[in-house]
Amino acid sequence: MLIPREKPYLEGLNSYYLHLEKFIEHMQGDIGSGGLYCKSHNLEMLIFFTENEIVRCLVQEKGGQATVSSFSEIVKVSFNQANFSIKVYQLEEHALYFWAHMPSFQRAKSVLKSTEIPLPDLVFRLKQKQFSGFIDAQVFNKTESGVVFFHEGKRIGGSYTWGKGGMSTTDEDYNMLLSRMQQSTEGVFTFGNFIKNN
Repeated sequence: MLIPREKPYLEGLNSYYLHLEKFIEHMQGDIGSGGLYCKSHNLEMLIFFTENEIVRCLVQEKGGQATVSSFSEIVKVSFNQANFSIKVYQLEEHALYFWAHMPSFQRAKSVLKSTEIPLPDLVFRLKQKQFSGFIDAQVFNKTESGVVFFHEGKRIGGSYTWGKGGMSTTDEDYNMLLSRMQQSTEGVFTFGNFIKNN
């Protein structure tokens, strides 16, 4: 499952002492729109909400694909199956809808290093291929990373550990990723291809 890279609004929570519906109501009043990420040893869930409603819920079993689930199903079944560690992300509305309705994706097994191909060259190649998906860029030996999204070869935005709101469309944040990659001895790139719905 892919989650935003921004610093969580809240983290270190455990499902054992949370009433899910009341907690989300509280978050809706507190931050407006956001995402609740729940992780146990074999299950991950993402619940996206605005001030007024639950927008979408995704559930992924270990080794499986993420599937859309109803909130009532999560409350009744999944949330009580195990202990979850919980993070809350504050998302701006445009970012919330992007994350909530992101197409299914297939992660590539291949990993590239920035010593083999610099990020600008990689982005140029993906543009030529009209790539739709994302590059997950991790700066070596640092906690800094970014996920850069593409639609038909065009860079449409990214989520960065130093960013805010869940989806930056500015060149400034992308250029900061480039600069941090260049300053580091090495960076690692992994990929996800969006799967077209027929």
